[in-house]
Parts: sequence; structure tokens; C-alpha cells
Amino acid sequence: MLIKSICLRYFAGIILFSVLASCSNGNFVENHNEIIEANNPETYDYCPNNEPLKYSDYDLVWSDNFNSLSLDINNWNYMYGDGSLYGIPGWGNNEDQTYVDSEENIYISNGCLFIVPTFNEGVGFESARINSSQKRIFLFGRIDVAFSVPELTGVWPAIWMLPEYKRYGNWPASGEIDLMETKNKASDELVTTIHYGHDFHRLVGKTTYLSQLSKLTNPDDQNIVSILWDEESIEWLLNNSSIYRIEFNNIEALEPNPFVEEFHSLINVAVGGNFPGNPNSDEYCASRLNCPDVKKMIIDYIAYYESSK
Repeated sequence: MLIKSICLRYFAGIILFSVLASCSNGNFVENHNEIIEANNPETYDYCPNNEPLKYSDYDLVWSDNFNSLSLDINNWNYMYGDGSLYGIPGWGNNEDQTYVDSEENIYISNGCLFIVPTFNEGVGFESARINSSQKRIFLFGRIDVAFSVPELTGVWPAIWMLPEYKRYGNWPASGEIDLMETKNKASDELVTTIHYGHDFHRLVGKTTYLSQLSKLTNPDDQNIVSILWDEESIEWLLNNSSIYRIEFNNIEALEPNPFVEEFHSLINVAVGGNFPGNPNSDEYCASRLNCPDVKKMIIDYIAYYESSK
């Protein structure tokens, strides 16, 4: 789901190239050669505590740096259960987890948001999902999220957006914007997509293949995923380098265009389901205690900017 090239990183004087693979209508073509394995240090509740970046052509209008003692309910709503409360059992994807608001699964520490997918006998998989509906709504501009994802068999972390008002009907007619998805232990594969369809489910997107040194499980040196969004297009960036751009005029059967309406944000870690496949419960922490950061989603901040032009 993405295009262009992703930044060149230097390590020990060697230039490492990210390898990209393109797709059309959800069919991926892979060309991925590993160069070096990264050894992430084993950390526990580590937070980089970076501040939102400044840009000459965008003004920061809102951010959540997760510096409070608990999740700020002025910005976020918890979501619960297996999706049945919302009319979508299995969350529409045959997922295995139950979403809860337990501090074993979602908490603030050291200036970051942590989401921990867990497994316990007799309980099963538990995780967390939050959204900003009715609290923080977005229309055009720039959104940055500084983050790290877990690497586990069957895990499915996502940073994404859904329409605040379903002007064209239920999913997917009113649209979905995926800033970032990964699955399983493939955190060197960044999936970015839009979903839509007034007649049937359609999607346009791309997967970007990263070097092991720029993969998305990196608690001590987080990546920043961004979208630049206006009336004509959406462009995805990773660490401020363009990786994919779509122009609405070039998208088949898009009209009426749902991506010129207001959206809210979502952050969650799913387990199992149609996208990642079956989880291996032995890999999951039983609680946040002594759970290494490479098994958590970590969000340092989310920032929303409006164009200054």
C-alpha cells in the first residue's frame, strides 16, 4: 500500500536502503531483502518524551502528549467488549480479543500511552481500543503520531480514523483512513490504506517495506507517521519523508467523496482475526508487570495541525 521511497538511514557508515513494494487494489507485490537485524534493548515502560514537531507551513492546534496520570477523557473514549455492543461481533474481522479499560491493558506512564495485549487462561485475550469521537474531530491539515508497535504472532496494532458522521451510510460507504497498521512480527511492513465504497467494499493503499533499523517496533527511538490531508488528496509520511499519496480525482467510484467530511481518530491493538491470523498465546504477557516494551503499543504523542497557507 505505499509508494515512493522511505528515508535512507546510516549505521556504522553503511547506507541501508528501504525496499518498497507496491500494490494495486489490495494485491501486494513483495520485493523484500533483509540487510541487518536490529536488536532492540529490553525496556519496560520507556517513553522518549518527545515534543510535537514544528512546521513552517502548519500551525499546531491540538496535541495529547499523555503527560497526565491517566487517560484524558476530555480527548478519548474507551471502547468495550467483543464488538457486540456496537453491532459488529468480532469487530467485523473475527478478532479474538475483548477490549477493556483495565490498567493491565491501557495506562499512562512516564509521558506515554501504553496498550498491552494480554492472555490469561480462562479469560482469553484482552486489549484496549480508544477513539476521539465527539471530543477531537479532524478535517484536513496534518496529523502526526509518534509510536512503537508490538511484535507478536497474531497481533494487529492500528492508528486510524473513522467518519464522525456517517453521511453516506455505514462502513465502508462513509470512509476509513488507516494511518498505520502492522501485523504479527512484521513491524518492518507499514500498511496504509483508505476504505470506501458506495456499491461494495473498495480499498486503495500500499505496504512500505522498511529496513530492520527503521522498523516500527522501536521503543527507544520511535517513528512518526503522518498524513497531510486536504480537499484534493491524502499523503502519508514516515519520519517526514513521503511514502504514499493518493489524489481523490484518480480514485475509481469515489463520488460522493467521503474524505472531505469530518473524522475522529482511533488507537487500538487487536488480536487475531482476518488480517493477522491466529495468535500464539504463549508469546503474550499475562499483565503489564514485567512485560517488555516490544510487546506493547506505545504512543508518545498525537498532534493535529492546520495549514497556515
